[in-house]
Amino acid sequence: MRRRTFIAASGFGALTALGGCLGNSSPPPRKSSVVSEFEMADGSLTVDLADDTWVVSRYEANQQSLASVNPVGVASAKGKGGGGGGRGATGRGSGGYASAPRTRYGHAWYHGGDYADDWYEDHADDVSRYGVGVAALGVAYLGSTSQMEDDAPDAGPVPWDETFQNPNDTVQYDVAEQSTGDGWYRVGAHIVGDSVDHDFRWECFDLEIDRGFGGDSYSIDEQWKVSPRI
Repeated sequence: MRRRTFIAASGFGALTALGGCLGNSSPPPRKSSVVSEFEMADGSLTVDLADDTWVVSRYEANQQSLASVNPVGVASAKGKGGGGGGRGATGRGSGGYASAPRTRYGHAWYHGGDYADDWYEDHADDVSRYGVGVAALGVAYLGSTSQMEDDAPDAGPVPWDETFQNPNDTVQYDVAEQSTGDGWYRVGAHIVGDSVDHDFRWECFDLEIDRGFGGDSYSIDEQWKVSPRI
Protein backbone atom coordinates (compact mmCIF):
# COMPACT_ATOMS: atom_id res chain seq x y z
CA MET A 1 0.00 0.00 0.00
CA ARG A 2 1.40 3.36 -1.00
CA ARG A 3 1.06 6.29 1.38
CA ARG A 4 2.14 9.88 1.11
CA THR A 5 2.10 13.04 3.18
CA PHE A 6 0.25 15.75 1.27
CA ILE A 7 1.42 19.35 1.62
CA ALA A 8 -1.12 22.05 0.82
CA ALA A 9 -0.18 23.96 -2.32
CA SER A 10 -0.32 27.72 -2.41
CA GLY A 11 -2.28 29.64 -5.04
CA PHE A 12 -4.95 32.23 -5.59
CA GLY A 13 -7.57 30.11 -7.30
CA ALA A 14 -9.42 27.01 -6.23
CA LEU A 15 -10.94 24.44 -8.49
CA THR A 16 -14.58 23.62 -7.89
CA ALA A 17 -14.95 19.85 -7.59
CA LEU A 18 -17.08 18.04 -10.10
CA GLY A 19 -20.23 16.82 -8.40
CA GLY A 20 -23.16 14.82 -9.71
CA CYS A 21 -26.56 16.29 -9.12
CA LEU A 22 -29.11 13.97 -7.62
CA GLY A 23 -31.84 12.58 -9.80
CA ASN A 24 -32.48 9.87 -12.35
CA SER A 25 -29.62 11.08 -14.57
CA SER A 26 -27.03 11.41 -11.80
CA PRO A 27 -23.69 9.67 -12.46
CA PRO A 28 -22.58 6.70 -10.35
CA PRO A 29 -20.18 6.84 -7.40
CA ARG A 30 -16.54 6.97 -8.37
CA LYS A 31 -14.61 3.70 -8.32
CA SER A 32 -11.63 3.26 -6.03
CA SER A 33 -9.46 0.75 -4.20
CA VAL A 34 -8.61 2.06 -0.73
CA VAL A 35 -9.72 -0.32 2.06
CA SER A 36 -9.69 -4.06 1.45
CA GLU A 37 -11.16 -5.41 4.70
CA PHE A 38 -12.68 -4.58 8.09
CA GLU A 39 -12.45 -6.97 11.04
CA MET A 40 -13.70 -6.93 14.63
CA ALA A 41 -11.78 -8.85 17.31
CA ASP A 42 -11.62 -8.35 21.08
CA GLY A 43 -13.61 -5.13 20.80
CA SER A 44 -11.16 -3.58 18.33
CA LEU A 45 -11.91 -2.59 14.73
CA THR A 46 -9.07 -3.38 12.31
CA VAL A 47 -8.95 -1.48 9.01
CA ASP A 48 -6.79 -3.12 6.34
CA LEU A 49 -5.73 -0.73 3.59
CA ALA A 50 -5.53 -2.12 0.05
CA ASP A 51 -2.14 -3.12 -1.36
CA ASP A 52 -2.90 -1.28 -4.62
CA THR A 53 -4.62 2.04 -3.87
CA TRP A 54 -6.21 4.00 -6.72
CA VAL A 55 -9.20 6.12 -7.69
CA VAL A 56 -11.09 6.78 -10.93
CA SER A 57 -11.71 10.50 -11.45
CA ARG A 58 -12.65 13.14 -14.00
CA TYR A 59 -9.65 15.15 -12.84
CA GLU A 60 -7.22 16.16 -15.59
CA ALA A 61 -3.57 16.50 -14.70
CA ASN A 62 -3.35 20.11 -15.92
CA GLN A 63 -6.04 21.26 -13.47
CA GLN A 64 -5.13 23.10 -10.27
CA SER A 65 -4.89 21.00 -7.13
CA LEU A 66 -7.66 21.16 -4.54
CA ALA A 67 -5.11 21.10 -1.73
CA SER A 68 -5.64 24.76 -0.87
CA VAL A 69 -9.35 24.09 -0.42
CA ASN A 70 -9.18 21.21 2.04
CA PRO A 71 -5.75 20.41 3.53
CA VAL A 72 -4.97 17.11 5.21
CA GLY A 73 -6.47 16.63 8.65
CA VAL A 74 -9.19 19.28 8.25
CA ALA A 75 -12.52 17.53 7.81
CA SER A 76 -15.17 19.59 6.07
CA ALA A 77 -18.13 18.33 8.04
CA LYS A 78 -21.10 17.40 5.90
CA GLY A 79 -24.59 18.08 7.11
CA LYS A 80 -26.56 14.92 7.71
CA GLY A 81 -28.94 15.07 4.80
CA GLY A 82 -29.70 11.42 4.17
CA GLY A 83 -28.03 11.16 0.78
CA GLY A 84 -30.80 8.86 -0.38
CA GLY A 85 -31.68 10.59 -3.65
CA GLY A 86 -30.65 9.57 -7.13
CA ARG A 87 -30.06 6.18 -8.67
CA GLY A 88 -28.54 3.05 -7.21
CA ALA A 89 -28.62 1.01 -4.02
CA THR A 90 -29.56 2.70 -0.75
CA GLY A 91 -30.67 1.25 2.57
CA ARG A 92 -28.06 2.07 5.20
CA GLY A 93 -29.92 1.29 8.40
CA SER A 94 -33.22 0.64 6.63
CA GLY A 95 -32.77 -2.64 4.76
CA GLY A 96 -31.46 -3.44 1.30
CA TYR A 97 -28.01 -4.62 2.36
CA ALA A 98 -28.41 -8.23 1.21
CA SER A 99 -29.43 -7.23 -2.32
CA ALA A 100 -27.03 -4.29 -2.76
CA PRO A 101 -24.33 -4.56 -5.46
CA ARG A 102 -20.85 -5.34 -4.15
CA THR A 103 -17.43 -3.84 -4.74
CA ARG A 104 -14.37 -5.93 -5.57
CA TYR A 105 -13.74 -6.36 -1.82
CA GLY A 106 -17.32 -7.34 -0.98
CA HIS A 107 -18.51 -4.02 0.48
CA ALA A 108 -22.09 -3.02 -0.35
CA TRP A 109 -21.83 -0.22 -2.93
CA TYR A 110 -23.97 2.75 -1.91
CA HIS A 111 -25.71 4.24 -4.98
CA GLY A 112 -24.09 1.51 -7.09
CA GLY A 113 -26.05 -0.56 -9.57
CA ASP A 114 -26.20 -1.96 -13.09
CA TYR A 115 -26.35 1.55 -14.53
CA ALA A 116 -22.83 2.24 -13.21
CA ASP A 117 -21.08 -0.12 -15.66
CA ASP A 118 -23.02 1.40 -18.55
CA TRP A 119 -22.09 4.92 -17.45
CA TYR A 120 -18.38 4.12 -17.17
CA GLU A 121 -18.42 2.42 -20.58
CA ASP A 122 -20.13 5.44 -22.17
CA HIS A 123 -17.71 7.90 -20.49
CA ALA A 124 -14.45 5.97 -20.84
CA ASP A 125 -12.76 8.98 -22.47
CA ASP A 126 -13.84 11.32 -19.67
CA VAL A 127 -12.25 9.54 -16.70
CA SER A 128 -8.79 8.31 -15.70
CA ARG A 129 -7.41 6.03 -13.02
CA TYR A 130 -4.82 7.51 -10.64
CA GLY A 131 -2.60 5.87 -8.06
CA VAL A 132 -3.16 7.41 -4.62
CA GLY A 133 -1.76 7.39 -1.12
CA VAL A 134 -3.73 7.58 2.13
CA ALA A 135 -2.73 10.78 3.93
CA ALA A 136 -5.15 10.38 6.83
CA LEU A 137 -7.78 7.97 8.12
CA GLY A 138 -10.66 9.06 10.37
CA VAL A 139 -13.21 7.15 12.47
CA ALA A 140 -16.46 8.62 13.80
CA TYR A 141 -19.58 7.31 15.52
CA LEU A 142 -22.68 8.17 13.48
CA GLY A 143 -25.44 6.94 15.77
CA SER A 144 -27.90 4.13 16.30
CA THR A 145 -29.78 2.31 13.54
CA SER A 146 -32.85 4.48 14.08
CA GLN A 147 -30.70 7.61 13.80
CA MET A 148 -29.22 6.34 10.53
CA GLU A 149 -32.70 5.67 9.16
CA ASP A 150 -33.72 9.26 9.88
CA ASP A 151 -30.51 11.18 9.25
CA ALA A 152 -27.75 9.28 7.44
CA PRO A 153 -24.86 11.50 6.28
CA ASP A 154 -23.99 12.07 2.64
CA ALA A 155 -20.68 10.95 1.17
CA GLY A 156 -17.68 12.80 2.53
CA PRO A 157 -15.95 13.62 5.82
CA VAL A 158 -17.72 14.12 9.14
CA PRO A 159 -16.28 15.43 12.43
CA TRP A 160 -13.93 12.56 13.27
CA ASP A 161 -13.66 11.09 16.77
CA GLU A 162 -10.09 10.01 16.02
CA THR A 163 -7.74 10.66 13.09
CA PHE A 164 -4.65 8.67 12.09
CA GLN A 165 -2.13 10.64 10.01
CA ASN A 166 -0.20 8.83 7.26
CA PRO A 167 -1.44 5.38 8.34
CA ASN A 168 0.46 2.20 7.65
CA ASP A 169 -1.14 -0.85 6.06
CA THR A 170 -3.34 -1.55 9.11
CA VAL A 171 -5.14 0.76 11.55
CA GLN A 172 -6.83 -0.33 14.79
CA TYR A 173 -9.62 1.53 16.60
CA ASP A 174 -10.86 0.35 20.00
CA VAL A 175 -14.66 0.29 19.84
CA ALA A 176 -15.08 -1.40 23.23
CA GLU A 177 -13.44 1.51 25.05
CA GLN A 178 -15.73 4.11 23.45
CA SER A 179 -18.77 5.30 25.38
CA THR A 180 -20.79 5.00 22.17
CA GLY A 181 -20.42 1.21 21.88
CA ASP A 182 -22.36 -0.47 19.10
CA GLY A 183 -24.17 1.33 16.29
CA TRP A 184 -23.04 2.90 13.02
CA TYR A 185 -19.50 4.15 12.42
CA ARG A 186 -17.91 5.95 9.49
CA VAL A 187 -14.33 5.22 8.43
CA GLY A 188 -12.90 7.78 6.01
CA ALA A 189 -9.66 7.76 4.01
CA HIS A 190 -8.22 11.05 2.74
CA ILE A 191 -6.57 10.17 -0.56
CA VAL A 192 -4.01 12.19 -2.52
CA GLY A 193 -2.27 11.60 -5.83
CA ASP A 194 0.92 9.54 -6.03
CA SER A 195 2.17 10.85 -9.37
CA VAL A 196 -0.06 13.94 -9.63
CA ASP A 197 -0.20 16.84 -7.18
CA HIS A 198 -3.91 16.56 -6.45
CA ASP A 199 -6.19 16.14 -3.45
CA PHE A 200 -8.85 13.54 -4.27
CA ARG A 201 -10.49 14.14 -0.89
CA TRP A 202 -12.30 11.37 0.98
CA GLU A 203 -13.46 7.81 0.38
CA CYS A 204 -15.76 6.62 3.17
CA PHE A 205 -17.26 3.43 4.56
CA ASP A 206 -20.25 3.10 6.89
CA LEU A 207 -20.22 0.10 9.24
CA GLU A 208 -22.97 -1.25 11.46
CA ILE A 209 -21.25 -2.74 14.52
CA ASP A 210 -23.33 -4.94 16.82
CA ARG A 211 -22.55 -5.91 20.40
CA GLY A 212 -23.24 -9.56 21.12
CA PHE A 213 -25.29 -10.99 23.96
CA GLY A 214 -23.72 -10.01 27.26
CA GLY A 215 -21.68 -7.24 25.66
CA ASP A 216 -18.47 -9.28 25.50
CA SER A 217 -18.09 -9.45 21.72
CA TYR A 218 -18.69 -7.26 18.68
CA SER A 219 -19.38 -8.05 15.04
CA ILE A 220 -19.81 -6.10 11.79
CA ASP A 221 -23.34 -6.63 10.49
CA GLU A 222 -23.17 -4.29 7.48
CA GLN A 223 -20.40 -2.48 5.61
CA TRP A 224 -21.16 0.07 2.90
CA LYS A 225 -18.74 1.88 0.61
CA VAL A 226 -19.98 5.48 0.40
CA SER A 227 -18.17 7.36 -2.37
CA PRO A 228 -18.86 10.76 -3.93
CA ARG A 229 -20.44 10.62 -7.36
CA ILE A 230 -17.85 10.90 -10.10
